Amino acid sequence: MSPLLTHLTNLEDATSRFPSRVAFKIPQQFLLDIEHLARYWFHVLKESNGIPQSLRGYKYIDVVHVYAISRAGYIPQLINIFPNADYGVIQGPLEQANTRAFIYEPVYNDTVHDIPQIPCFTSVTVVHPNDYPLPDLPHVTGSDIAIIYQTSGTTSGKSNIVPCNYAWLDGCVRKMTRACSDSGKVDIVSWRGSTGYMAQFRALIGIIYRTSCMVQYKSGWPSTSEIVDIINRCQTKQLFSHPRLLQGHIRASRTDPETLRALSSVDVITYTGGGLGSDEDEEWAWRNGINLVNAYGLTECGELLRSEGLRKSRQNYLKRLPGPTLIKFIPISNDSDLLELVVPPEAPECPHVSFRSSDGNYHTNDLFREVEPGSYVFCGRNDDWFNMLICKLCDTKAIEDNARSLCGDIISDCVVVGNGRLSPVLVVEACSPLSHSTVSPALNESELKTEIYHRIRLSTPLAIHTNVSLLWI
Repeated sequence: MSPLLTHLTNLEDATSRFPSRVAFKIPQQFLLDIEHLARYWFHVLKESNGIPQSLRGYKYIDVVHVYAISRAGYIPQLINIFPNADYGVIQGPLEQANTRAFIYEPVYNDTVHDIPQIPCFTSVTVVHPNDYPLPDLPHVTGSDIAIIYQTSGTTSGKSNIVPCNYAWLDGCVRKMTRACSDSGKVDIVSWRGSTGYMAQFRALIGIIYRTSCMVQYKSGWPSTSEIVDIINRCQTKQLFSHPRLLQGHIRASRTDPETLRALSSVDVITYTGGGLGSDEDEEWAWRNGINLVNAYGLTECGELLRSEGLRKSRQNYLKRLPGPTLIKFIPISNDSDLLELVVPPEAPECPHVSFRSSDGNYHTNDLFREVEPGSYVFCGRNDDWFNMLICKLCDTKAIEDNARSLCGDIISDCVVVGNGRLSPVLVVEACSPLSHSTVSPALNESELKTEIYHRIRLSTPLAIHTNVSLLWI
């Protein structure tokens, strides 16, 4: 049986293959920094087990901390909270994981003061060489826990900890390395997000395997000017972005030739976490050579689907990842074309048994339509759909996305309600002021309702053909 692959074995393999390549564009050696910090924390923590870390996750030293805690033989638990949060925000995850110690950035001082009976340590800001012993890696089995992450709560309705065992991590590393082509060139890749999130952890596995170089943002929400700067200054060829951020960059490129040149020079711009919300933005990107790739994944499973990119297909449909896969698309009912993505227990992506249903499968509750053989479009979550009074399904996400796309200059956001009612109700929050809209800023409530309805009435996809009521908040 081949040995289990982990994020640490992946790094050691990449270092042995290309020891002189740059991992981060800063003057430190990544692997040596991890080992030095692992020695330090092994000396400090002694007999602790699960080690939660509350780090904002956007600095080089944050990545080193995650890897160093693993290398020291402990189980890192990544917790994302805002500064000065109450202890109650993290009490559940800490108790669920039977925490033995807590490492935190100084910005979380107020939170740490309220943590009872857990040794707390300030994170290290600079790695110093030391003579402390580096322990051997512990002998592990596939069922042993390797790392613990925290969900955003979109799947279950509340934030949960996700214990990832070594079998899951082995499957993650194999999938990421299988998806990486060895082109022989050194790609410059942008930061994906906070190290405290699974998406960045997984992305880093692929980046390390390819021995690519990662460029870090100044913060988690880079401006368009910062994006343009890292593309031009660092010759960045792969970007990761959140849909709402990416939408802003694309819209900026319509009026700024420098932004357009920068975005179109990138090989791939990958976005996850939902759609762009506007077909017009994607059309602009396609016509101007901006290669957008849509990826679908979950904290519990990792990435499961990915599009081929606008340079290969204008439709940009989601497809299964290359290589063998066991994920399934199961109809939600006999009279519906909606398919739920389900991960069976034998799939390497299937999360911890505590997340599986009574049938043994992991139900994502995410719905898709197969528009071509092997090609899918995301149709929202199970709870994005509700039954109308006449027992027809209403796609609330489609209504909301359409309203945001067509009325973005006059509404800030919206939500659809009306389960069990005769017709759905669209609740909108109006922009204030309306000075940047294409209509008069002096519109009263009634006139604004009429304007919104006029825009969406012909193109709003409803499961039943009825009027959409509009409420004002």
